[in-house]
Amino acid sequence: MKALVTGASGLLGSEIIRALTENGFAGNALDRSAFLESTSADRSSMLEGFDVVIHAAANTNVEQCEIEPEGCYYDNCFLTEQLYHHARRTGAKFVFISSTGVYGRTKVTPYHEYDPVSPTTVHHRSKHIAELTVLTSPDTLVIRTGWLFGGAFANKKNFVKNRLNDIRAAKGPIYANASQTGNPTYVRDCARTLLELIADNCVGVYNVVNDGSVSRFDYVKQIAQFSGSACEVFPVDASEFKRRADVSENEAAISYRMRFEGRPQLRPWQEALTEYMRENGLLGCLGEGT
Repeated sequence: MKALVTGASGLLGSEIIRALTENGFAGNALDRSAFLESTSADRSSMLEGFDVVIHAAANTNVEQCEIEPEGCYYDNCFLTEQLYHHARRTGAKFVFISSTGVYGRTKVTPYHEYDPVSPTTVHHRSKHIAELTVLTSPDTLVIRTGWLFGGAFANKKNFVKNRLNDIRAAKGPIYANASQTGNPTYVRDCARTLLELIADNCVGVYNVVNDGSVSRFDYVKQIAQFSGSACEVFPVDASEFKRRADVSENEAAISYRMRFEGRPQLRPWQEALTEYMRENGLLGCLGEGT
């Protein structure tokens, strides 16, 4: 398999490239700026020779998307439309990375793939619009995931690194949202599952998240405990953060699709988080004497 990956320097995109290499496949990164600046004919030529296009690039700044919706729709809708249409011309399978945030706030329990979709933010609306576009083809695969962690420390969106930095800098307790729930999802697990679904020629929508839903507060508290820090983490309501985006309090998900197909759910998020922190020397890194 020869794959073209957008967002290859991002948390998930970089792990997709890594997983492709580990499985003996060719993974190439697409420069989206060069793609968008090219003519229509050149855009098609950039996608020639690939079996699959994995579109992992996105504008994920949920707050900024509310302020500048035009830029959000350009990044998340227009780019996706262009990639999809040119992939169709070249015969490449299209894989789109979406978000569990598209479900909105119709439930308090985890969402499955057959639940209705009702996004509450510009960002999540743009992801759903892009989903509708790419799902016009019967062989498209859409992955809904969320609360991604892992990846390189240099990535400014590395959630674990950022929370450890907060703990290091704290002069007292730190505070985390106890109102919002989701599935902390290890990018390595997500990438490996994605490749399995592609290899099995799966199509349609799949929720791909690590097992177990948790509040942001309990998630951050677990990171602090694994680091060995004595810093206290206190729960606060979402209203304390005064966000512009009307983000749903429930972004948790489970996969009925994988269950119905006899596929195992991804491992518990605590197990995945432990592995990531251990491999990167973060377990106990803020304990006494370190």
